[in-house]
Amino acid sequence: MGNKKRSYYTTKLGGKNRTLHFSMNFWSNFTDILDIRLDQIGAVFDGGVKLSTIRTLIYSGLLAYDQEEGNKIDYNEFKVGSWLEDLDSNELDKIVSSMMESRILGNSLNGGINRRDNDPKKK
Repeated sequence: MGNKKRSYYTTKLGGKNRTLHFSMNFWSNFTDILDIRLDQIGAVFDGGVKLSTIRTLIYSGLLAYDQEEGNKIDYNEFKVGSWLEDLDSNELDKIVSSMMESRILGNSLNGGINRRDNDPKKK
């Protein structure tokens, strides 16, 4: 059994500490909101990420945790978007790294997503 805590990430959003859970419920929320299939997740992150995808990622993680814990949902996707203005890029990188370490159906997500820009023209 793996480290249960690895798929959780807590950060300050909307004036309080909030936890994101990159669980099966997260992936369900994420794919439903983006209207994509599980096998399309890699394409979402390929070649750069849209701002709306970042917002959906954070929202889906918060929502999964709060749904699982039975917490009151006091936000929507647009409220989360406004909170992201206060999040620095370093914190965002940590959240994305935490998501990348999560698993889908027992498979590591890293296998299907390039995390580095491998464009040889930039070297």
